[in-house]
Amino acid sequence: MISFFSPAQLVHLREQRRHSACLIFLSGPSASEVSTSQLRAMDIIAVNGSARYLLDQDIKPFIYLVTDGRFARQRLEEFQRHVTESAFTFINQEVFDAAPADLQRWLAERCFIIKELYKREKSGPLKKLKYAFFCARHPSVMMDVPFSRKKRMKGFSKDITVGYCNCKTVAYAAIQLAYSLSYGKIICAGFDLTSGGQRFYERPGEAAMPSEISQDTQKIIAVLRFMREKINPPIFTLSTTTVIPYDIIPLIEHTGEEVK
Repeated sequence: MISFFSPAQLVHLREQRRHSACLIFLSGPSASEVSTSQLRAMDIIAVNGSARYLLDQDIKPFIYLVTDGRFARQRLEEFQRHVTESAFTFINQEVFDAAPADLQRWLAERCFIIKELYKREKSGPLKKLKYAFFCARHPSVMMDVPFSRKKRMKGFSKDITVGYCNCKTVAYAAIQLAYSLSYGKIICAGFDLTSGGQRFYERPGEAAMPSEISQDTQKIIAVLRFMREKINPPIFTLSTTTVIPYDIIPLIEHTGEEVK
């Protein structure tokens, strides 16, 4: 029986915040341009392999988040280091279910587990009815569920204890987590969505994890626009090379080592 992240745990985690701003440290090339002083000035949510870059510089992530079971399986030793050395770790049910029994016990002792509210984004009348009832019971979740099966669902959860909405990228889960933690400013580093899906932390000769970012870019941007129009979170980007329009995630002003 999985014990999911609870409202009481959310309240406790909010009390553990060290800063009013949160930096979501992602995998795009522009993440490597963030100075260490900026990294130390905010609570960091690191994802997948980006945590290694931080830990190698003696910077401890406040939260480590993984929603892709492939990363935990294919880079188990690295994954376990990130879990052990981060202050808190979140995984989704997919990561937990994909792990063998001995690893599941290890994860249950060290990680918060969150629910993915839907796996398939394809819509349709039955899904529209199902999620209309769901959102009525959980007003912290907003969803757009078209009647047409050819169109895609969009959603955003303001309460991560209910679950999070999928958007083809761990970044979107991280944004919903940061919003749930009530940060006054959410800043993304490395949210580039550039072609090729390059990850700044991958080393020469290291087997690269597969990436579908390039083919999913427009789907991701459509969901981010829904987020901006319906939720309007206090979210910004540090990337000057991102393909995400700045009217969706504005470029934040930063002078030298300061982020304003």
